[in-house]
Amino acid sequence: MQGYWDDFVVGDQFLSTGRTIVDADIRLFIGATDATHPAHVDAVYASKHPFGRIAAPGALVVGVVDGFVVKSLVPAHLKIAHYGYDRVRFLAPVLVGDTIKIKATVMAKKERNEQFGLVYFHYDVFNQDEKTVAVIEDIQMIERRPPDPAV
Repeated sequence: MQGYWDDFVVGDQFLSTGRTIVDADIRLFIGATDATHPAHVDAVYASKHPFGRIAAPGALVVGVVDGFVVKSLVPAHLKIAHYGYDRVRFLAPVLVGDTIKIKATVMAKKERNEQFGLVYFHYDVFNQDEKTVAVIEDIQMIERRPPDPAV
């Protein structure tokens, strides 16, 4: 779906493209955030952790999901603002080499003003094995279709 707020319909679902998480993604994220928990940077520690190997930080996973939203749900020519997350839950680790995707479901819509409306999304984030690794409830403020000047 690539449209104005008016084009989104409650119940619609969209599937994103996939993205494989590589070690460089984790290292760059850690460099930007200093999120140096050993589960994300220390292979020896990670091997003894329940995940068994280096896992991506949850915030990195959320960032990749945000990229899916920008790329797959709302076109660049529209005005959009991230209004906020209502719920984020990490159900399983995202490990180096995992490919994640999202299934986005439009849960609700709300008019905000003449220029923008809010779209409430639920994202199921899953890996290459179809295992759900996270669920996210998100609100995007999306431009409304301009009035037709001929009317």
